[in-house]
Amino acid sequence: MTTPPRAPAEPGSPEIRRSGATVVDVAREAGVSVAVVSRVLNRDPALRVRDATRTRVHAVAEQLSYTPNTSARSLRLASSGAICFVVNDLANPIHAAAIEGAQASAERSGRVMLLTDADELSAHPERLQGMLDSRRVDGLVMHLPGIRDDRALRRIAQARVPTVVMNSRVRGPAGSVILDDEAASRLATEHLLELGHREIGVITALAASDRSQRRRQGVERALGARGLSLAPEWVIEAGFSVALGEVAGDRLLAQKRRPTAVVVLNVMAAIGVLGACRRAGVAVPDELSVIGLIDTWVCDHSSPPLTVVQMPIRELGAQAVSLLLEMIEGGPRASLIVREPAPRLVLRSSTASAASAPAAR
Repeated sequence: MTTPPRAPAEPGSPEIRRSGATVVDVAREAGVSVAVVSRVLNRDPALRVRDATRTRVHAVAEQLSYTPNTSARSLRLASSGAICFVVNDLANPIHAAAIEGAQASAERSGRVMLLTDADELSAHPERLQGMLDSRRVDGLVMHLPGIRDDRALRRIAQARVPTVVMNSRVRGPAGSVILDDEAASRLATEHLLELGHREIGVITALAASDRSQRRRQGVERALGARGLSLAPEWVIEAGFSVALGEVAGDRLLAQKRRPTAVVVLNVMAAIGVLGACRRAGVAVPDELSVIGLIDTWVCDHSSPPLTVVQMPIRELGAQAVSLLLEMIEGGPRASLIVREPAPRLVLRSSTASAASAPAAR
């Protein structure tokens, strides 16, 4: 989240402005984030940075004749000290790591993080309006499905407080933090190709969602690199739940001609596909290899244990809150991609060589 340190300019340098400097100017000249500048100058005891960084920030602030905005400071002092993390489907185990990372970032800043359900707020948007109008929270991180219905909640939020949308790219004043979804789905597809599969299907989450489109693109690019393409009848929309994954699995297995392998772009839907295979008497991976995105504890306990691509979910939550805190301190919105650690294949028992699968029928 920070830029490479930049040596403070010499006094009298034309790039040093002697008046009207903002916290953003200080952050840019010192090569740190807005949040770090604010916490250094406010002598935040919980801030962990090198002494050299503190010295550089103070030096740049002095050279720029930076004077804190007292009205903005009073607003911060009167702030709630809380942020809100809005999650679609609180029961989904995928969210646990993201919430953990977000909570850790909030704790380091000395803020309380509240947790609420997006479906509840969608059904009662006046509750969100009331919470924000009464300044009970200073900002929101929103992890939503990434579809058109999200827009009403985003509009309410970003009109009132700094807002970061997680795992969806958005326009407007909200910031965004996403995963490298294309790289992950490409890795999943390449694993199947290396096993000799050429008849590969894909079960998307919600086709209209931004992240599903990125993940499908990764599948298509991996296939295209081998001169292959997706058969339209093997592209099936599911959703983010086990039940919807089962329905999609039923549709795939009902095809007169079905693939030997399938990439499922949501892990809970992939668990549902395994259930559909069991009910239909289709052996996994002997008759159909199944791979999903993203790893969670459930994958070790499915039948068979599910091969997946692991993605940096904890880091996604942590960076979303870090960006939000910078925006609360007056920093600009940003659109970030979490690329580290890179997507990683987690091999279990749901994928096997294409030689073990019967020819597509």
